[in-house]
Formats: sequence, C-alpha cells, structure tokens
Amino acid sequence: MNRTVALLTVTTLLLAACQKQDTPKVEPKPADPATTTPAPPVVGQSLDLKDVATTAERAAMQFETLTDPANPDLDPDLKSLMRLFMPTSGPMSLSLDRPTQIGRQLLDRVTGRSKLSSQSIVVGIREPLPTGTISLKADGTVSESTTPTDGRVLIDEATGLRVEAKWRVNGAPTVWVDNGTRYDYVKNTWVPVQTELPTNASGTISEKGTARAGATFSMTPGGCLNTFGPDALKLNAWAGRQTNAPLSMNLEYSWGAQGLKLTANAQHTTTKNAGSVSVDLSLDGTTANRCTDTLTFTPSGATLKADLNLPSHKVASAVYLRDVKNVIISDAELKKENFFRNVSGTLNASVAYNGQNMLTASGSIADGNDLDLVPGDQVTVKYVRDGKLVEKTLPGALKDLGTLLPN
Repeated sequence: MNRTVALLTVTTLLLAACQKQDTPKVEPKPADPATTTPAPPVVGQSLDLKDVATTAERAAMQFETLTDPANPDLDPDLKSLMRLFMPTSGPMSLSLDRPTQIGRQLLDRVTGRSKLSSQSIVVGIREPLPTGTISLKADGTVSESTTPTDGRVLIDEATGLRVEAKWRVNGAPTVWVDNGTRYDYVKNTWVPVQTELPTNASGTISEKGTARAGATFSMTPGGCLNTFGPDALKLNAWAGRQTNAPLSMNLEYSWGAQGLKLTANAQHTTTKNAGSVSVDLSLDGTTANRCTDTLTFTPSGATLKADLNLPSHKVASAVYLRDVKNVIISDAELKKENFFRNVSGTLNASVAYNGQNMLTASGSIADGNDLDLVPGDQVTVKYVRDGKLVEKTLPGALKDLGTLLPN
C-alpha cells in the first residue's frame, strides 16, 4: 500500500511539472504604433488649434529664458565657459540657443575661415585645414608656430583659454570636397574651389587646464561626397563639463542600401530646469545611381519621431508610413504631372501636447473614389478647433489648418 501511495505521489508531481512546462507565461506583445490608429483628441483636454500660435509663443519665451546666458540658474560650469566667450572678455560670443552652434563656432574659430588659403594649382583653389599654433601673449603680442602639423591650436595667455582641434585622430585621412567656384584675378577666369575636410576629428576648449567644451566628428565619405553627401557621419558635442554635461548634442546620419537614417538630440540643463529636443528619422527604400544626376530612390516606408520637452511644454509627434508603393523619387519622375497619382500605403500620425493628442491622421494614402489623382482623401484627420472636434480628409484639413498660419 505504501508503495502505491508513493508511486501515485511521484506520478502526480511529474505531471504537475510537465504541466508547468507546457503552459509557460507569455508576455503580451506591445502594439506596433505604426499599425495602431492613434487615440483621437478630446474636447476640453486637447489643445485647441486656435490656441497653437499663442502657446508656441509662450514655449519659445520659456526656451529663451532657459538658455539665456543671463539666467541666474545657469550651470556654474557653463557660466565659466560663457565668461570666456563674452565679447567684453574673449575673442567670440557663444550662442547657447542652438547646441549645434558649439561645434560650428569651434570649427570656425580654429580654422580661421576668414583667411582662406588660395593656392592656384591644377584643380583651381584649395582651402586646406589650418595647422600650427597661434598664441596671444599677456602683453598683446602674437607668436606663431608651425606645430602641430595635423591640428590647430589657439592660446590666449591672459584668460587661460586654449582652443584645440585635431584633424587626423588616430591617423585618419582627410578628403577634398568641391566647394563651388571663385574668380581668379590672376587668370581672369572662374576656377573651381576644393575644401579639405577631416574624416575623424576632435576639438576641445579649456580654461587654465580645465576642459569646458568638446566635440568629436567622424565621417565615412563614400563615393558620393561631392554629389549627395557622405555615406555616414557622426557628431557629438558638449559644453560645461564632459560628465553630466549641462549642454550637449548628438547627431548621427547614414545613407546605406536600406535607406536613410538620421537621429539627433540636444539637451540643456540648468540648476533647476531642463529642456531637450530629439529627432529620429528612418526613410526605408532602395537607392540607385546615388553618385550621379540620375539618382533614384524608391521608398517603401518612413518613420519620423520628434519631441520637444520644456518645463511647461511637451510636444511629441510621430509619423508612420508603411507599405508605400508606386512612387519613385528622381529628377525625371518629380517633373511628371500628378507625381503621386498611383501611390499607395498606410499612414498613422499624431501630434501630442502635454500628453494629450491634439491632432491625429490615419488611413490609406491612395487616391479614393473621387479619382482626382490627389491622394489623401482616405486619410482621416482629427483635431479640436473652436471647442469642437473636427474630422476632415487630409486635403480638407490642410486647407483648414492653413487659415491658422500667419500670412
């Protein structure tokens, strides 16, 4: 009897174990936003489109206050950098309203683009990357050195400022890119201009040995640099301090066999508040003849997400295009009448303000039964205007929204 009980007990346990293995817990898959119709705006909760202009103005004022160099809440390390570049105490001003300006101003400062080299050679005029060191002494005198030969250094001994750019990080080569034409008064003719660009570079701004700003840049030139740009590039910049930087930006771009991708973001943090902006674009499709005037791109879909976050204003937008067919982007095709007449695919899009959708669009982008060769009449656009929920086709919504824009 005991053997029977034991056998039954073991058998029961084995069956229970097998049952647990046969029915594992499955986590539900999150809904794909590209295939989900966005929740419509809600009257009384969603931002009324008649108030968009004034709301945008208030957001712009808040952004300006957040990034104002006179803001008492500015990060102390960022204040040190600002002090170096104020017109009364330094060689240039630093614009904080656009984080990308850090890299741009750093490049302009170290390259000295106002004094371009003009070497009349076979290709015409070449503008090489500047090298060497320029030092401004405390007594106002200037000294120059030919080193480094692979970078540019500017030193202001009175302020302890040092701006340095390295053009060939890890021995990376530079490339020449066409940059229009310029009149050569010696030859009395227009000649082509080429500008030297780095493929791997870095720059720093320091004050008395303390790093205050920096940027890194890398690029894959590819074979189309002179026509449709590089195959890929990456730029990162920061200001104030490198760890937990109060001001930073990142940019990454590529155009490969599967399409074009672009991501960019920037953040600015004060001692009390923060602001940020980000963009994520993916344009899927195939490319042919990219390095020639007969470039052809056949899109299959696209995703665009853009967000703006301020203390009192948060905007999030998303556009999803899927299963796009019967459209070819090329110089020849764009010149044809009714370019989008046969396009098909699906659209789901939304714009949200402070967490609540204020505008949505969803539907097939193909031309509807009206056969007017203008797609969008199957897309339903919803928004709140004058206290009422409005529902229109895409052409009608665009016409209606156009009346809200300033002339």
